[in-house]
Amino acid sequence: MAKIYGIGVGPGDSELLTIKAVKTIEKCEVIVAPVAMKGKRSIALNIAKEYIKGDTEVLLLHFPMGGMEQDTKIYEAFKAVEEKLREGKNVGFLTIGDPFVYSTYIYLLEHVKKAGYDAETIPGITSFSACASLAEEALVIGDEPLLIIPGNRLNCIKDEKNVVIMKVYKKEEEILDALEEKGFTYVCVKRAGREGQKITRDREEIINQKEYMSLIIAHRK
Repeated sequence: MAKIYGIGVGPGDSELLTIKAVKTIEKCEVIVAPVAMKGKRSIALNIAKEYIKGDTEVLLLHFPMGGMEQDTKIYEAFKAVEEKLREGKNVGFLTIGDPFVYSTYIYLLEHVKKAGYDAETIPGITSFSACASLAEEALVIGDEPLLIIPGNRLNCIKDEKNVVIMKVYKKEEEILDALEEKGFTYVCVKRAGREGQKITRDREEIINQKEYMSLIIAHRK
């Protein structure tokens, strides 16, 4: 029976795919790659392209971020995937980082399970793990907790000492103001593992040099 695979391709460096991810990509007859905006390239596809065989069918599907349109597009994507599954083809759905961390795949998987299709998820290296290594910044030590939030949920920060803030694009100044007010030091990693990668602790650089693929790691004593 045909199966859909959610495949984590890591944060950006094509050498950070797991062996299992590569093997799974190679055995899929169809690869689905999400794009956030029409006419744009898929970052996930670009990361994994060297592992995709020449005769593999590649589908670029538009997934807008948020709103009613997202629900509609996710369902349309499911129907496109379902068509391939009914043809008896294994489908690989590529996701940046890990499929279960802020991924559109999670929503798609709900439709897949409701329809009774087989699914398997291949974990990937998360963006914050890769960024911590690049910045040489420990996420947690000993028995410390770690809070991971999107940039629009700063109110979740209470007494935590270690915070990862994802989805910081166009919220940089607000985020840094909140972190500084609470006594945090921080580092921002942009385009981890990709061309144009930048690691900076400078407030003005973080605010003025905006990049969609960015996150912030913050600590306080």
